[in-house]
Amino acid sequence: MSSPEKHDGAKGSRKELITEFIQSMDRLFSERPSKGLLQSMNDFFSAAPFVGGGFSVETEDNHKEFIIRAIVPGVKREQIELEMLPQAVRITVSHSDSNTLTNSAAGWTQHSKAQSRSSRIIHLPASINEKAISAALKDGILQIRIPKLKGKLIEIDE
Repeated sequence: MSSPEKHDGAKGSRKELITEFIQSMDRLFSERPSKGLLQSMNDFFSAAPFVGGGFSVETEDNHKEFIIRAIVPGVKREQIELEMLPQAVRITVSHSDSNTLTNSAAGWTQHSKAQSRSSRIIHLPASINEKAISAALKDGILQIRIPKLKGKLIEIDE
């Protein structure tokens, strides 16, 4: 059985983690974000130490289009899957690694394989032109350009 000091110490560290998390969430929703609430939430969750890691995403909104940049160093084109959702884009990066270690003298071979998958959904606040979306991967940066749909002007009758 553990001593009371050890039990209290473990309880204290858990309590500190929970308190730190609650304070971070309070700051997220109480401070006026300089980049917008969605970008602040994106920054908060991409900085969090989640299992499996992830990749960071930056968004830009100008009058003609949305530009999404995902930082994916060392990732090849075949490892990336882009999916259009209603007013959102899903970026999925898959990675698999396999190794074989052989010792002929001992007569054994060891195979290992690791797979990981990270996915991010970027929500878009306006209607988009799905037919004109383009994506390019260069120097570890995936850039997606998504043109906005222009609304139709309506004449007002007298």
